[in-house]
Amino acid sequence: MESDGDALRSALHKRADVFRALADAPASKPELVDRLSSSRSTVDRAIADLEDVDCVESRNGTYSLTAAGRFALAERDRYAAATRTVERAAPLLNELPRDASLPSAFLAGATVSVADPHAPSEAATASSELLERATAMRGLAPTVLKSDVFILNRALDREGLDVEVIAEPEVVEALSALSDTPVASLVSRDSFSLYRSAGPIPYALWVIEGPEGDHAGITFRQTGDATGMVVNDSPDAVEWADAELASRREAATPVDRPV
Repeated sequence: MESDGDALRSALHKRADVFRALADAPASKPELVDRLSSSRSTVDRAIADLEDVDCVESRNGTYSLTAAGRFALAERDRYAAATRTVERAAPLLNELPRDASLPSAFLAGATVSVADPHAPSEAATASSELLERATAMRGLAPTVLKSDVFILNRALDREGLDVEVIAEPEVVEALSALSDTPVASLVSRDSFSLYRSAGPIPYALWVIEGPEGDHAGITFRQTGDATGMVVNDSPDAVEWADAELASRREAATPVDRPV
């Protein structure tokens, strides 16, 4: 009968402390007793459980994680990091369209900012600070605010920054109606590229490159101002975001610059 993984999941949950101790360094059973402040019988049972799922091996009385054990612990840690983000970001994630999805690579270990209802724009602080030192920014725009135009136009006054935006068709049309903004200056810049998306955009995904490394993020909005943000600088998260942006850009249409 093919295993369904229940035994491994149970061992990961029940024997997490032993997994972690052996991940730090191989150890004998007496050493594990000292490290974990556990009884010898508890350590014996834990080792037996891990042996049953092929996650430890013994050489001359010293136990270490097998490759399967290391992979299992890494997956457990990734799952734990992703679920922590989901818990913190639940008010934001619940605003996404029903068919929108995010991979665990983007959620695992992300920083979540949920704005105070009385100061919703504070949620944009993280991306604004990154943009001040950025060399490139790529993003999706399911909505547009006047403040977006001012922020991007001001940022592009600085040399060495390139910005690429893929916007929903309605957003492209709305730009021309944003009075009292430097929208004409923004769209005429050589360092600003605007694309019309091929369809609806589920969230405001972006990647910012800078001296501190690359960051991927999603800005969540409800009634105008940013109400929250999820940001992740892990290579896996940035790689996913870059691939998502590249796929949408390939299907998008460049918007001609004004003559």
